[in-house]
Amino acid sequence: MIEIVSGETLYHFMKQHILDPLGMNHTKFVLETPQELTLMAEPLPSDTVLVDAERERRAHPEWESGGGGLVSTIIDYARFAQMILNGGELDGRRYLSPAAFKDMTTNHVGPGSGVGRDYFYFPGDGFGFYGLAVRTDPGEAKPPPPGSIGQLKWDSGSGTYFGVDPKLDMIYIMMEHTQKERPHQGSVQETGL
Repeated sequence: MIEIVSGETLYHFMKQHILDPLGMNHTKFVLETPQELTLMAEPLPSDTVLVDAERERRAHPEWESGGGGLVSTIIDYARFAQMILNGGELDGRRYLSPAAFKDMTTNHVGPGSGVGRDYFYFPGDGFGFYGLAVRTDPGEAKPPPPGSIGQLKWDSGSGTYFGVDPKLDMIYIMMEHTQKERPHQGSVQETGL
């Protein structure tokens, strides 16, 4: 929809309106220079799901997704996370209106939504979801996992994880490029890790 309305590719729209203004100079869908490629954490050879996905992604640079496929650095990701911690604002510039920020950080998959909270529930025990996962309650794990009610997070399909805890005034980022070695949400819930 962004491409149709703006007349630009998703990346060019994001670059102009989000990435460049935030100073996220190393975040893109396609790495072009040898220097950029040396920074890429390649999937483990035994992680065939990601090896195949990365091969496919590189073979089709025109596939730009609003839900995945960007590569980034921890510095760029930290700027994005800080903007979220600041309620949609960074360095005096507003990126998300207060209404949009509130909407994307409010649980929309609670009771009556038809979304079951079972082993495969993506946000995990104690979390609701819309734009980001939001901690709504301590969950069932014993002991409960760390974090505050209202904490926001995102788990990528390839293992990168970031979170924002407004009550602790803290961001956290874990960058990895593995699907096989990261624990499934259910595993984390059951072990309390």
